[in-house]
Amino acid sequence: MRFKKAVLLLLVMLLFCGLLLGCGSDKQEQPQENNVPQELVIGIGRDFYDGPETANLLHGSTGVWEGLTYPGENLEPVMQLATKITPDETNKVWTVSLRQGVKFHDDSPLNAEAVVKSVMRLKDNPKLDGYGTFLTLDKVEAIDDQTVKFTYKSAEPAFAAKVAYHGCPIFSIKSFDEAGKVTHPYGTGPFKFEEYKKGEELVIVRNDNYWGEKAKLEKVTFKTVSDASTRLAALTAGEIDAIVDVGGVLPEQASTIKENKNLVLLSRPVTTSHYLIFNNKKEPFNDKNLRKAVSLSLNRKELVDKVMSGYGEPADTIYTSLAEKWVTKGLWKTDKAKAKELAAKVQTDKTQKLDFVINASLANRWPYKSIAEILQSELKEFDFDVELRVMEMAAWKDALEKGEYDITLSPYTLMTGDPDFFFGRWIQSKGQMNVARGLGYNNPEADRLVAEAAAGKDMAARQKVYGELEKLVAEDVPLAPIYNDVCIYATKKTVHDLKIDPLFKPSLEKAWIGK
Repeated sequence: MRFKKAVLLLLVMLLFCGLLLGCGSDKQEQPQENNVPQELVIGIGRDFYDGPETANLLHGSTGVWEGLTYPGENLEPVMQLATKITPDETNKVWTVSLRQGVKFHDDSPLNAEAVVKSVMRLKDNPKLDGYGTFLTLDKVEAIDDQTVKFTYKSAEPAFAAKVAYHGCPIFSIKSFDEAGKVTHPYGTGPFKFEEYKKGEELVIVRNDNYWGEKAKLEKVTFKTVSDASTRLAALTAGEIDAIVDVGGVLPEQASTIKENKNLVLLSRPVTTSHYLIFNNKKEPFNDKNLRKAVSLSLNRKELVDKVMSGYGEPADTIYTSLAEKWVTKGLWKTDKAKAKELAAKVQTDKTQKLDFVINASLANRWPYKSIAEILQSELKEFDFDVELRVMEMAAWKDALEKGEYDITLSPYTLMTGDPDFFFGRWIQSKGQMNVARGLGYNNPEADRLVAEAAAGKDMAARQKVYGELEKLVAEDVPLAPIYNDVCIYATKKTVHDLKIDPLFKPSLEKAWIGK
């Protein structure tokens, strides 16, 4: 009997020890109990303070504000501040039910009035509506405290996608002035705006009253480090904890990070694509045969393998292949024989000079200089003397808008997941990006198809028209896709659960720091 009691006591003690060990391992998953300050420093190659002349003031990656919906893993809109979105039979009227119990950072409630005023500041100030979400909005009204009705002048079948993320940031009424400019971003997100030092850093702190799961991190600092080498050096030296943003880590830096036992290298495909942009308004690229010849001469796979070290997808679609249901594959190919044949139709006996402008800021986030040098060599076969000009961001934008260039490189992200966000902005003759980037592309048939597809009655009808548009663009080549981005990012080994989604937004609400 005594032996049995001793054995039983021993088993109880072993069980108790096991429970203690189990509790110890749980602490590794509960960072608030591991006595490590939950403060994260992220190095980025740009400034996340977009400014008061924008819809959002702060980039969405900060997690300060939220939209009615958000693009999910398959780029389909999922509910965020909205819980239900219902159209009428015409797709002109959309009724939105709001999430209950949500409060802004100023402790005011999320209600229909706040949504109406957030929308009206964009509708009344088109310059703030950078995504054109409300260009054809007739009116927006509060039906009751938690219900909002949007009425458009024409059908908006992609409404739920258009009001996602940057398309419709929602702020407290106290956030903006009479002119619609955000003076302080009182959002509903898991983090609150704390401090901004121009060109240096942006600080956010945890929102302890968040409607969802409370973040583990207490404070996040985004440090602007424009030079790629300096960013990596800061991570290696422990001055920052992570580099997490599209274009944050260059492909040639990946091997260095892999070899460092204190760092973790991560990557994933995102919705950013990279394009060769032509000035369609003047010689020589006012001739579509020459534009097509240049596109056909691009060995996209070789560029991705050699320049991107494999961190990219050679583009055979007009925009990200992550938008699976919208893309037609195989329209963009390499055919050097065909390229020479087309170029011969427009070539002259004398060498022509080409002005290839490169954005210095973008070249610090992607290997644009290397890509440009390869293209410079390729274009010699067409008797072009290509001059590469590196310009600062403001000067580059100004040169493009004025049409003072021949070719350039530019990224573009399908932020809403809907094709109209590409075609309506780049291919439509008065589209924002068409104008701002100085393409000067004007095709009445393209304009007709863009309008028809945007207002299509159902998914099948829209897919059919967008398929026609993709073929038309591949024939006219106002711009040429080069590769779809695979975002490389890196963290210290002490940083856990920090991932990015297809829109390269970091999971700050889940991340934590261990020992």
